[in-house]
Amino acid sequence: MAKPIDHRRREPAPGVLRLVLPLPFPGLDRVNCYLLLGDDGTSTLVDCGIYLPENQRDHSWTDLVAAFEGAGVDVSTVDRLLITHPHIDHYGMAGRFLEETGAELLIHEAADEDLELYRDPHAVVDRLQKMFAQHGVDEEELAELTQFEDWRPFVSGLPEGSRRLKDGEKIGIGPRSWEVVFTPGHARSHVCLWSPNDRILISGDHLLPTVTPHIDFKRGENSDPLGDFLESLKKVERLDPAMVLPGHGGPFEEGAERALVVARHHDRRLGAILQVIRNRPATVDTITDEIFGDELLNFQHRLALGEAFAHVVYLLRRGEIERVEEDGAHMFKKVRRRRDGDDES
Repeated sequence: MAKPIDHRRREPAPGVLRLVLPLPFPGLDRVNCYLLLGDDGTSTLVDCGIYLPENQRDHSWTDLVAAFEGAGVDVSTVDRLLITHPHIDHYGMAGRFLEETGAELLIHEAADEDLELYRDPHAVVDRLQKMFAQHGVDEEELAELTQFEDWRPFVSGLPEGSRRLKDGEKIGIGPRSWEVVFTPGHARSHVCLWSPNDRILISGDHLLPTVTPHIDFKRGENSDPLGDFLESLKKVERLDPAMVLPGHGGPFEEGAERALVVARHHDRRLGAILQVIRNRPATVDTITDEIFGDELLNFQHRLALGEAFAHVVYLLRRGEIERVEEDGAHMFKKVRRRRDGDDES
């Protein structure tokens, strides 16, 4: 059982308060929201936590109110809610929060694609099952691996935002001018907030202190989530944040170095996949078992498949591997580069 949260006032930078809220997931039991204090008595909340009905007292609206009380701020002072990305642990409470406060919702203009996953989970499940089946997953596993795709119980409505954010847009809050930094990868519409004067980055889930964010692939003709993520990491590396305020875990320094570490992690995984298919073609399911092991729980297996797909698509789009058909299944093999003087055969 997770320890109760101490809702003391946490102020990692002047005028920036860190609110810690509980999550009901093993291994992920905390999420950070950030309260940015204005000069006129108003405030802007960055992310708002997950939604669960009031009868589940340990994870509810009361947790958010308690976090505000611990910070010494009234919830009613919030006039803007800004969402870094619409995953349930950052966006789930948005509908309820807007009802309670009347705040304006700010979210990136690409959020519709992410929100579609909540609007029609049955279509998502059908699409995933077809994709998994084509790539080697046994038919009897399909239902179990896609039972996690309906997240509607964890969101209090699907507000779309009264203001659509764009990359490079400036938002003045208190003494700072925050710049919107579009960082797709973990989510299609992910944004960070950057304060250039004191080099503070509110990173959402794009950059975390001890783990790498999950990069998923749910299929799309032009989708390349890992490619997007790696380009977004380069953005953060160039910014060179002195302090990073992440969506999970504590604040940390040397953001550029952390971005490099995460990029190297994915480079190693790409290399490991190339080794798996070096001598013979393999399905994504086989690649997943080789890279992540075959003793995973269903939820872990689903996450691992998403990661493997994202990496395979990255390699495929860059000509490092090619797809072949064997017994009706899609398989992938490493492209053999012809060297000078070598016979291509």
